[in-house]
Parts: sequence; C-alpha cells; structure tokens
Amino acid sequence: MKLLDLKAPKTTVEPRPARQAPPLAEFELPLPAPLAGYGSSALFSLHGRQDGPLIAVLGGISADRFPAFCPDGRPGWWRGLAGPGCAVDPARHRILGMDFIADPTGARAPATHEQAAILCAALDFLGVERAHAVVGASYGGMIALALGQHFPERVERLTVVSADAQPHPASTAARELQRRIVALGLETGDPDEALSIARGLAMMTYRTREEFAERFEGGIPSEQCLDRSEPGAYLRARGAAFVARMTPQRFLSLSASIDRHKVDPARIRVPALLIGADSDQLVPAAQMEKLAAAFGGPAELRLLASLYGHDMFLKDSDRVSALVDPFLRKAA
Repeated sequence: MKLLDLKAPKTTVEPRPARQAPPLAEFELPLPAPLAGYGSSALFSLHGRQDGPLIAVLGGISADRFPAFCPDGRPGWWRGLAGPGCAVDPARHRILGMDFIADPTGARAPATHEQAAILCAALDFLGVERAHAVVGASYGGMIALALGQHFPERVERLTVVSADAQPHPASTAARELQRRIVALGLETGDPDEALSIARGLAMMTYRTREEFAERFEGGIPSEQCLDRSEPGAYLRARGAAFVARMTPQRFLSLSASIDRHKVDPARIRVPALLIGADSDQLVPAAQMEKLAAAFGGPAELRLLASLYGHDMFLKDSDRVSALVDPFLRKAA
C-alpha cells in the first residue's frame, strides 16, 4: 500500500505562543497534492493544558473536531470520555480533535491511512514527535489502527473502541444499501430525505432490539400505510438531526471510507487497549476477540455488556472512561 509524503507547507498561519493560546484553539492545514480531491485543507482543534501530553480523540463519521468542548462552551460530542474529570481531561492533557477529510462531490472515499497521515501532519505542525495516545471509536478507531500500522513512531499507545482490522461483511452490506439510497436521492432530487432514511437504517444497526423494546411500542396506529410508528418517529428525528450536520456527498465519501479500511493487526506493535460491546451488531464481540488475538504488540481487550450496541462508546461513555483512564496513565 502506497503511503503519502506529507512534507507540503503546513500552514501560512503561525501558531500563537502558548501563553497567549485560548482555551480552545483551532487551526487549518492545507492538504498535499495527492489528497486534493478531498478538499483544500483539514480542520483541527486543540484544547486543554498547553504543556500536557497530547491525546488525539477521534469518533464516528458524524463526529467533528470538538470532542471535549464546542467553541460556545457546550460539551463536545464525546462527553463523559473527554472533558473535566474524564479519562481525557483538559486539566491534564492537550486534546487534539480533527474534522475528517472527505470528497465534497461524494465520488471518492479516502483511505483510513490517509486520515492517519493528515493527523501526523497536525502533529508536525504542533511540534509533537509522538502523541501520548490516540483514542478512537468506530471510524476513529479504524484510523487509530491505521496509524499504529503505518506510522507507529508517532504514537505511544492506542485506545480502539468498536473498530476492527476490516469491516464485517454484513456491516458492509448494510452501509452499501444506505449509500445506494443516498445516491438515488441525489439522482431524483430529494437527497435530504434519502440521507434521513439512510441514517434511520444506520440507527437500526447502531442500537439493539432490546433498547427499542424498552423505549417504544411496536405497530402503527391506523390503516394508513405510511402512518408513523413510535420507533419510526424517533428515526425520523434522528435523520433530521443528521441532515442538519452532514451533506449527502460527505456521507457517501466517509461511509465508503469505512468499507475501504483494512489493516494487518500482526504489524501493529503499539500497545493497545481494545474495547467492545457484547451487543454490537456492526463490530461483533467475536471480531474484537479476533483482533486482539492477532495483534503484533501487547493488546488488552475489554468487552462491556451494554444495551446500546455500537453506540455504547457514546451512551456508556463513563464506563469507557473508567477503562481508558488507567491505560492512559501507564508509563510508556
């Protein structure tokens, strides 16, 4: 697999001295020529203690560069794992967040090692030879694994939550159906509704039947074929929220990027903590066990019983944080 040379100019903006840096800083790096199809630049955030060990925090394809805090002070997308008193704590760490690169036309999918290369470019910009850790969940966990294989000298340890060396065939099948729906929506002039439906289908793979049984009544209330059920109303709401922050083209690019992902765990020798959910449909526990067994370096696997399936890392983030915290505190 050919890797990219990221010795392009890092930025035209000089970083501020540490004493002047705001609590939440943002910076932008131009993409090198081989990645020009994925936009002109990549966006990052940096938050926390200026002299603390740097930890990159990466999530699913809908995550943004604000894992701990948003610019307006609201908690970021991984509350419970990144934030005050959490395993990744701005009082102790420098927290690096990243917006993933994607094809704005929706035609091409970046590889996870290309996302990892962009992360390395951010480390170069910050003058960091090795990150203390990368904590990645779902798509972000795939990027962490790619970093561990292709750029092992850039990170001391990996935390990988609900991600494997390559996608499960059934998970690829579900995502391909979602992409076909979105592509059809683009062709027929209703991309937002198509993206909303695709997100609803995705939610059915993220969560569990047991959670749906606890929260909703099944069935529809009338003879009208398109009458809304309780779970259907929930999925419509989640779809609308997704449409508000994700374009159909970006979704196509990043969804396909998941299915391009492939690493050789035997070549990953960076110490790793692997965390999975026993109820995960997308990355089943058996996959996490196989990954741990194939790891080239020391790998500790922890499987959590969870009602929330693949979304365990978000819904049970306090439990994930309790596992991650001692791992991050270990001496390198």
